[in-house]
Amino acid sequence: MAYAQNGAHDYEHSLETARRVHASDHKGMANVHYVAAASAMALHDFEAMERELGLFLSEDPTNAFAPVARQNLTALAHNKVAGAQNAGSSPVAAPLVASVRTETFPNTDRLKAQLSALGDEADDRSCGDCDSLAESNAASAGGNATAIADASFGAASRPGIFTIHKNVDEVTLFFAVSSHGHMVNDLERANIQVRDDNKPPEKVLQFAPQSKLPLRLALLIDTSGSVHDRFSFEKRAAAQFVEKMLSGASDLAFVAGFANDTTITQDFSADPGQLGKGIDKLTNGGGTALFDAVSSACWKLAAYPEDEHVAKVLVILSDGEDNSSHGSLKQSLQAAEKTGVTIYTVSTREDRGDKTDADKVLELLAERSGGEALFPGDILTLGKSFDKLHDLIRSRYFIAYRPADFQPDGRYRMISIVAEKGGKRLQVRARKGYHARLEANRN
Repeated sequence: MAYAQNGAHDYEHSLETARRVHASDHKGMANVHYVAAASAMALHDFEAMERELGLFLSEDPTNAFAPVARQNLTALAHNKVAGAQNAGSSPVAAPLVASVRTETFPNTDRLKAQLSALGDEADDRSCGDCDSLAESNAASAGGNATAIADASFGAASRPGIFTIHKNVDEVTLFFAVSSHGHMVNDLERANIQVRDDNKPPEKVLQFAPQSKLPLRLALLIDTSGSVHDRFSFEKRAAAQFVEKMLSGASDLAFVAGFANDTTITQDFSADPGQLGKGIDKLTNGGGTALFDAVSSACWKLAAYPEDEHVAKVLVILSDGEDNSSHGSLKQSLQAAEKTGVTIYTVSTREDRGDKTDADKVLELLAERSGGEALFPGDILTLGKSFDKLHDLIRSRYFIAYRPADFQPDGRYRMISIVAEKGGKRLQVRARKGYHARLEANRN
């Protein structure tokens, strides 16, 4: 509770929570004093900060944050002496560590349960709740529930009239092709073979580089307390990324931040300057509802009226933690599939240690939607990761086809793509399949 209160800038209550915990039997909970010290520092209550850091070190002297605590205590002691010696003048204060670092929780029972419940997507042969999920999310996004429910197979009946609910059983797919880590962006239709449910398509309707299609980009930035220390740098890198991504006159993007709730700070716009202002408006603090934010962003992308094929991309900047969502990881992946959104994730984790459950969440969100997860490892390489992400997204291909022997039975249909050039087989990254639409009155 103290951690959440500190993240929400409710510093007085964070200190009060720490006092209540200390008055009880709280073995193994020394971190509450560390969080309380951060709250005291924010209030410039250095006496309380010194007390909380002392309690923290006495209860857990080998904690990973103990060196920072000792550094702050040394600075506090120096400032106290300097203040006494320079009464009536302006003492030179020793700098405190700018932020008593917020603890993160990348391996929790909650995340383990979410990952365990997911299973193998190839084994999930039916999705009986996909349509009801579509309707409920579309309604919350302000879109047409019937239209969104069939977004995977939508098409316009005539120019200028948006009738995505017309069931034409058309599959649209984006995929990236590389060779030894380098993107291949000069392929032709003859270089590509598609298999849907182990059969070639009945008809290929369109094949093109993604760069020729309008881009619909959602930038979703984690604003929870767990990313406090690096938040300003991340916002600057994200603003530069958006400016590079919107290269066409018909490209649009929106910006949203998420903590306990998702907040849109700039709606769809083609102006990088306005989007940058939206990023700048994001404020830090609170819990983390990643799964809810992903679903919300996917349905918002799907609800935007289109009269042509577009590339719908969701970019997530987060550490992958979730402690506040009402929905599940599985539901967020279903939302991405149903709306045809490709997810790319950029981790804000600052070390390159063992893979955590939060890392696995970011990987699954990206890979199962046909995207990619990037792990910069530190803020200094974050800009380079965004540059790579720009190339990954802009170098993709788009194909639309009518599947052979299609049945509206809700069954999961596997997709495989083979790309070859010059006799060499290339690496392909795409989503592995989709759930066929389920006809409501089908016998």
